[in-house]
Amino acid sequence: MPYHIWAGQEDVAPLVVGVGDPSRARLFASLMENARLVNENRYPVYTGHVGNKRISVVAHGIGGPSAAIALEELKMLGMETFVRIGTAGSFGELRVGDVLIAAAAAAPGGGVLGAYFPGHGPPLAADPLLTVKLAEALKAPVGYVVSSDAFYAEDPGFVEFWRRRGALAVEMECATAMALGWLRGFRTGCVLVISNIVGRHEAVDLGLKFVKVFKKVVEVL
Repeated sequence: MPYHIWAGQEDVAPLVVGVGDPSRARLFASLMENARLVNENRYPVYTGHVGNKRISVVAHGIGGPSAAIALEELKMLGMETFVRIGTAGSFGELRVGDVLIAAAAAAPGGGVLGAYFPGHGPPLAADPLLTVKLAEALKAPVGYVVSSDAFYAEDPGFVEFWRRRGALAVEMECATAMALGWLRGFRTGCVLVISNIVGRHEAVDLGLKFVKVFKKVVEVL
């Protein structure tokens, strides 16, 4: 049994949707049929059905290291496809409530990725076929994001630096999910809802948007 996810292989579906926020995991579980909490230690995991599709939802916490532990253990338990449905801060082109499909990510050297790929740049791209399917189903733009290890570390030049290099948004887990997908052999897709414009603080209820995104993701898979 994994250290943190106390579940059996029969408890985890091949398709796993990952979120950072436990309340969003509960929201998605409420949209499934016969959803049950199969793990509540560290990482809440729910498994149920949408139509004839068996799905698990995990709250993997915030940041790459936390997500890496959840992904490693879910792979041990039979996960074959992981789709992150999360939030991101826009660098200005995308507005709050827009959906972005992250095909690739940029990330700083070292950290959790440096532990997995010491001395080398890891493969920071989502599964290409899955990315196309998600983009077509959600009618959303495709681009690359910056995965940051520190939520409050951005200085005033951060946005302009990455905007000039073509990045669309910043978040915290996509790079880790992408790298581990190639390393451990599971498909990865990343769907992001813009929750704010970097540098601004806006309180917006995105619950209905996440419901629509979840239903579309399940439909396409």
